[in-house]
Amino acid sequence: ALQTAGATLVAGLPGGKRVTSPISTLGVRSLREEYAKPMRRGDLLRNLKIIEECLITISPEQMVSEERHELPRFRHLFAGEEYFPPAVFIVALELGNVETLNGREMPFDADVLMLRDQLVAAYKPLVAKIRQLNAKEIDSLPQRQVLSFARAWAAYESAWLRNREVHSVDALQPLAKAILALEPLLFSVEKERLLPYPRVKQQKVVTLKCLEGFVHALSELAGCMLPSLQRELDHDPRLILLMDHVLAIRGDSVGCLTGVSATPEVSFPHHEATIAGEASRQSAVAFRSAKEPLTNVAGKGLTVDAYAFKLLGTSVGDAVATGKLQTSLAQGLSRGLETTSPGASVPPSPLSTPAVAAKESDLGRRAAGHASQLLLAFETIKDFLLSLKSTLEYVDPALDRDEVFVEYLRRFERAFKKSKRLYLEPDNLA
Repeated sequence: ALQTAGATLVAGLPGGKRVTSPISTLGVRSLREEYAKPMRRGDLLRNLKIIEECLITISPEQMVSEERHELPRFRHLFAGEEYFPPAVFIVALELGNVETLNGREMPFDADVLMLRDQLVAAYKPLVAKIRQLNAKEIDSLPQRQVLSFARAWAAYESAWLRNREVHSVDALQPLAKAILALEPLLFSVEKERLLPYPRVKQQKVVTLKCLEGFVHALSELAGCMLPSLQRELDHDPRLILLMDHVLAIRGDSVGCLTGVSATPEVSFPHHEATIAGEASRQSAVAFRSAKEPLTNVAGKGLTVDAYAFKLLGTSVGDAVATGKLQTSLAQGLSRGLETTSPGASVPPSPLSTPAVAAKESDLGRRAAGHASQLLLAFETIKDFLLSLKSTLEYVDPALDRDEVFVEYLRRFERAFKKSKRLYLEPDNLA
């Protein structure tokens, strides 16, 4: 009655001019709530099946939207090849003004909401007719009402799918940026293997820049999928260089970034320490801001090998002396770090007593475990992103509900956050 009164009021404006207004759909909200109740789901499924059978006899041609076939992301909704899939109608009944994807609220167009209400309004008279049909009071459903419902369904489905596709593309932008940032990184790493020394040094600098861009894109993606307490808020790419160096001086390697620690002129923070007692030291210089460039400026900062020695007590020279690293590889690291001349041997660091050597070996083992964990998590993320590269038009935009992807990203963020706290903060230096 309220809906009829509202429609009459709008139709009775001076001059007979009809205006589209929310008043014309007055009362549809209560209808949507009634039809969406769990106790009404069985009736809804049967009613849609009856309407579909009646439509096939009236109009053999399919009255469905083109978007149903053009947008592969939503084809699973129509896998049953039904004219009126019940799941789509239930979504229409429960549809709100916005769609939430990855923590963002994306509003639906006004046309989608209006067409939704018109669809529900077209369904209402058919419910009464189906009751009469089941009671043998009528022989078939009125053709006009069936066709009206079919047209309302096609119009709503078209607008709804187009709107959802726009939302999906917008929500997947961080994922697309991460994939785009990964490609030049892998290309640069592959190019390093083809270039001779010293040209490879310049290519390693390019790789570092690509790594910095990818880590930044990955942090934006993590911000869409993980809460702030489960991720690192400031990703420093130097940590990956340090972890690769920790494995390199043990003769180990993990993943595609092997050798990235040999990038020349990468500056690590130089924390000046003062002795506060016989058994403890305290740092006196604050950690350098991540906004500063990664390369050495006017001799400031430490090389990765010097930083690793201050942190763990081991260096490239130790690896050569213990046989964990071949001399040729050590010279390559030294060239990249610019700690020695190209043809010079790499002297071991002075670990004078067995007790100190055992202590440093224990620190090295723990650091190697953290490095392997971080780089393996990086490899997993890299492989997963590459697997999504050719399937973006099929990917569900609700990335924060993808349990596998979320777990991969959470594992990487947890390893990065822990390693950064242990090895890149000033108070952790001996």
